[in-house]
Amino acid sequence: MSADGKVDGARAGTPNNWGRWGDHDQRGTANLLTADRVVEAGREIRTGKSFSLALPIGKRSPLVGSRVATIHTFTSSTVDDIVGDSSALGFQTSDDVVVMPLQGATQLDGLAHVAADDTMYNGYWAGLTTARSGARRLGIHHLANGLVGRAVLVDAGRHLQLDPYTGVVDVDGLESTLAAAGVTVEPGDILLIRTGWLGAFLSAEKSPRTRSAGLAPSTAQWLADADVALVATDTRTVEALPNPEGDAVLPLHIAALRDLGLLLGELFDLDDWARDCAEDGVYTGMFVAAPLPVVGGVGSPLNPLVLK
Repeated sequence: MSADGKVDGARAGTPNNWGRWGDHDQRGTANLLTADRVVEAGREIRTGKSFSLALPIGKRSPLVGSRVATIHTFTSSTVDDIVGDSSALGFQTSDDVVVMPLQGATQLDGLAHVAADDTMYNGYWAGLTTARSGARRLGIHHLANGLVGRAVLVDAGRHLQLDPYTGVVDVDGLESTLAAAGVTVEPGDILLIRTGWLGAFLSAEKSPRTRSAGLAPSTAQWLADADVALVATDTRTVEALPNPEGDAVLPLHIAALRDLGLLLGELFDLDDWARDCAEDGVYTGMFVAAPLPVVGGVGSPLNPLVLK
């Protein structure tokens, strides 16, 4: 192992971006979101419409992932001043606190979130992430400058009429959905894939938590060839659950986060934007989101916006 914590753990025969942006890179495919790409994304704004892709956070927010529920409480409130249960400050004020998993709502997987063969993206040793110190390499704070680029909606749920719990989006499904939308994916694009899972999960009284539509693991090569900067879905795992192509657990997470440094977003609420796209036939927009600068964090909640 090198002094910088690098080890040789590349997998033969799989797409790989290690070293592409330098031996010490910690941003992965976020490097594709160049200044030129940001300017081009700005040209997607024509109507001024804005869509938040985030789930609500708080006591009324849905518990859709595998993490514990969010705690939202108050340390003080204006009622304390009204009933005389506080020191006189000359004004009335409220303050609150949120305690939540960083991947407990609409969120971004950091590059230190996943390892295989004791190795993370770009050859960093998985032992560099500890419970005491956090991610000493590949921390989510390296992405805090923001993720801005062209958003492309792949409404596979609508076009392929996916079953939200058993549907699989393979390469043919990606390509046919994009062709129907009249969109060609360009390097640095942000691919947002709607399966219909989130809407189905939230509307049902009881939904299976061990099954979900999503991407086939075999789409990894296509995503690498397309050179997209981020892939996000309206599901908990991005990839179909359980694995429709074998026994490996979350193989697309390994191929994306570990091998390609390809950022993954989960639990994106794409329904409102998708309805608007179906109405006007425009399936692109400007994507804007910024992870929290949690030093050494391996994920972050997001409030992603798409502007049209």
